[in-house]
Amino acid sequence: MNKKINKKISILFKITIAVLAYGFIVYHLKNYRLSDFIVDDIFSVNKIFLLTFCIVLMPVNWLIETVKWQFLIRNIEKIQFKSAFIAVLTGVSFAIFTPNRIGELGGRIFVLNRRNRVKGVMATAAGSLSQLFVTLFFGLISGLFLLLLFPQRIANINGNYLILTEIIVVISVILVSFLFFNLKKVVKIALRIKFMKKISNSLNILSDYSIFDLLKLLLFSSGRYFVFLFQFYLLLLFFNIEISLLQAFMTISLTYLLNSVIPSFTLSEIGVRGSAAMFFIGMFSENSPGILSASVLLWIINLAIPAFAGSILFYRTKIY
Repeated sequence: MNKKINKKISILFKITIAVLAYGFIVYHLKNYRLSDFIVDDIFSVNKIFLLTFCIVLMPVNWLIETVKWQFLIRNIEKIQFKSAFIAVLTGVSFAIFTPNRIGELGGRIFVLNRRNRVKGVMATAAGSLSQLFVTLFFGLISGLFLLLLFPQRIANINGNYLILTEIIVVISVILVSFLFFNLKKVVKIALRIKFMKKISNSLNILSDYSIFDLLKLLLFSSGRYFVFLFQFYLLLLFFNIEISLLQAFMTISLTYLLNSVIPSFTLSEIGVRGSAAMFFIGMFSENSPGILSASVLLWIINLAIPAFAGSILFYRTKIY
């Protein structure tokens, strides 16, 4: 009975998120026309360069993630770079239709031997935790910069709400950093739970990462983060959003922060991304159609296209 109730609550929550996200977008775009979404001089040399550069950075992002994943599983199983790259793209194809892209954890393991797959999930989780830490950290820094450098941009927002938000983010950064840099302690605590003892061998893989390993993971994750950030900035320029690099860094970082903490699934993900971008970037630009278009196109380039490629590669992958 409780499971049915929890399932209904979960579905209701997801629908609420989707309605709020898309409702926010509709509210801000109600006075715009379809022609407002069309880019002027789309075939100009400058526009072609911006779009091409953004697309070229997409494989760079996934190549960094491939090297990062190879590094994570090096003590579990040695696999070729090609196989690791296929695994990463397969993970994207699994992630795109699961809540908060959690399917990425399990989507990569099919290139591993069966006996190593649970360990592979644990290693991937450590990588995801490092990416979350980077997102929270830069989101926190960006929030502080926004408060200190551009207080007039947030004058219409309740100050107590902003302070509370910053406190929550600070606590989140501290919590995630504690978990990330104390994986050995986390494993020991987890193994006290009865059902976790059944996967003790797989959990112990997290204890093998040294501080140097974790710092290297953060370096990989930071590299991916700045690729994502720069891609978004290029698309904002492509859609004629007049915004400085500093303003873009702050608002895009806050957009990524919000996207990382709000539960979403396929139906609402584009809406959540678009509404978050319009809220933060909209502090410095009134071009709402351009902001939404940049957000959607970034989703297509970085997730939809790799997910399509990953589904084809997965179809050709031998599951043994």
